[in-house]
Amino acid sequence: MSEKKKIAVIDDDEVFQLIIKKQIEMKNIECDILNFYNGQEAIDFFRSLEGGSGNGSIPDLVMLDVNMPVKDGWGFLEDYAHISAEIKNKISLYMVTSSVIQSDIDRAGDNDDIVGFVSKPLTNEKLEEIFNS
Repeated sequence: MSEKKKIAVIDDDEVFQLIIKKQIEMKNIECDILNFYNGQEAIDFFRSLEGGSGNGSIPDLVMLDVNMPVKDGWGFLEDYAHISAEIKNKISLYMVTSSVIQSDIDRAGDNDDIVGFVSKPLTNEKLEEIFNS
């Protein structure tokens, strides 16, 4: 039996957080969801994993929003760049955002830590694609 996937959703929109949870439940995808409402909460979590004590908590998948309070997606990525490769290599990071600004799309494409850029709303088909990649 395979281990449950772990997903980190970094988004200040509580409705989006709930929608993702419901979509995953409807698809009968077995996973644990970690919710973060800004980039600072998330980066603090990733820093706590360094040193190996929390390796069982490393998410397989991260869905990151751009526009958030405290620390936005870009600020998160600046700090995430300094997280150890041992942790980052286990993670597929997707930018999932309502931003359709071309500069955001280009900037995401230039970031080696980002696997893909997905526009909201997140369709069931796109969610399945992300999970199966």
